[in-house]
Amino acid sequence: MLMEERRQLILDEINIKNIVYVKELAKRYSVTMETIRKDLEDIINENSEIRKVYGGALKSSSNIVDESYSLRNELFSNEKNILAKKGVSLINDGDSIFLDAGTTISKMIPYLKNKKNLKIVTVSLSVINEFVNFFSSIDHTHSIFLIGGEVKLNLLSTSGVKTSLDISNYFFDKAFLTLDGLSLKNGVTSHNHDEALVTKTALKHSLENVFLVTDEKFDTSKFYKVCDLNQVNFIVSVNPENNFLKNLVKNFNINLY
Repeated sequence: MLMEERRQLILDEINIKNIVYVKELAKRYSVTMETIRKDLEDIINENSEIRKVYGGALKSSSNIVDESYSLRNELFSNEKNILAKKGVSLINDGDSIFLDAGTTISKMIPYLKNKKNLKIVTVSLSVINEFVNFFSSIDHTHSIFLIGGEVKLNLLSTSGVKTSLDISNYFFDKAFLTLDGLSLKNGVTSHNHDEALVTKTALKHSLENVFLVTDEKFDTSKFYKVCDLNQVNFIVSVNPENNFLKNLVKNFNINLY
């Protein structure tokens, strides 16, 4: 299929469905996700009513909220549930853990039911909501703490300097984190300065860190640097045999799970 034909089909789909996802398009047209990202970039440049969102593109005239938490929470939902379950398997009874505000992280909460005596610290209002909904009616031995700060409504989280200072008062066995970009050249990156600051602080105060990463984040970079790859302990993926991840293992002491 010619590039022009593929891009026209993608544009037609956006006009019909209002939103498309990079991973689904790459699979459908048997091309790389990077090729689809370039397709979408050119489509967006030529169509002012279409804009980029997490993992895809959105028609601005649709009634979908601009990059809201609910929209991002629906993206790659099955993949995120797998990541959440795998992440929880790395937790030991009695651990103190930090949970960031990524949409994948809140999906970990139901899987904590078989763990005991966890001390959970989070900046995520969604994590708190999931915890209340799931554990309020069953016996458990966990403690949960919400870090204060400026509330970001589109992220359902707290962040900023005060948040980072409060996090620095804790020490964690493990920090469970998400990211916006992961590349061999630039390491872990974020599109948001405040989120990057929170992640940096959690990294400094954790014995081990675990990044839960969906496939569309591989081999991409965003505006803010979070950390170098030699600071990463675990990467949890639904596809640990991915060639990009294999290259990480060759060059850095990272555990893939």
